Parts: sequence; C-alpha cells; structure tokens
Amino acid sequence: MLRIIHRITGSFIFLLLLAGTVSAGENQVQIAVAAESAELTARISKVAARAPYFLIFDQQNNLLQTLKNPSADVSGGAGPKAAAFLAEKKVSLVIAGQFGRKMQDALNSYTIQTVERQGRVIDAVKEQNHAQ
Repeated sequence: MLRIIHRITGSFIFLLLLAGTVSAGENQVQIAVAAESAELTARISKVAARAPYFLIFDQQNNLLQTLKNPSADVSGGAGPKAAAFLAEKKVSLVIAGQFGRKMQDALNSYTIQTVERQGRVIDAVKEQNHAQ
C-alpha cells in the first residue's frame, strides 16, 4: 500500500513540474518582424499589414518560424487579418516600418505591442532583445 502511495505521489509531482514547464514556455516573448523576404538579413517591411513575410523570433534571437503573410494581397482588411494571424501564433510584439490605424487597433485588442523601425530584420531583433 505504501508503494502505491509513493508512486501516485511521485507521478503527481512529476505532472505538476511538467505543467509548470509548459506554462513557463507559454509566457515567453515572441517577436514578429514584418519582412520583405524570408531571410534574416531582409529589410523590414514599410507597411506591417502588407509585408510579404513575418519572421518570428524568441528572446535569444533564435528564428522560430518564417511565415508568409496570408493578408499581404487581400483587397481589404489586411491589418485586422494580419493581427489575428499573429495573435494565433502567440506573438507578443511586432516590429515593422509602420502600422496602419486598423492594424494598430487590432494588435492593441490582442495586447500585442508594436515597434516602428527601419533596417534589417536581424538587427532589429537583436536591439529589441537587448533593450528588454
């Protein structure tokens, strides 16, 4: 009987630790950069909603994903659609040349921060992570 209690207790503690690890990973900042191409050295897109790509990074400057922007060529509502797409990807901050009012409002509704900047994608990510 004592063995069973130890096994159950041990399993329960393991599950609690595992759950804590998963939760901690979910709170990590993910940075999306609106980019003109899929490379780290790409230029930051001038307009976030119409960027051809979004490059997603973690706080250690690691590229996690390179995503085509599904809203880049839509005829209307690109900003809110791009914001919803980034929210689904668990992005915490978006860097772009500029944000239209509708995209800015949509990102704000998802509590996603924005930074306007120009230059190369990798330089912006490094500077942003260094500032945090």
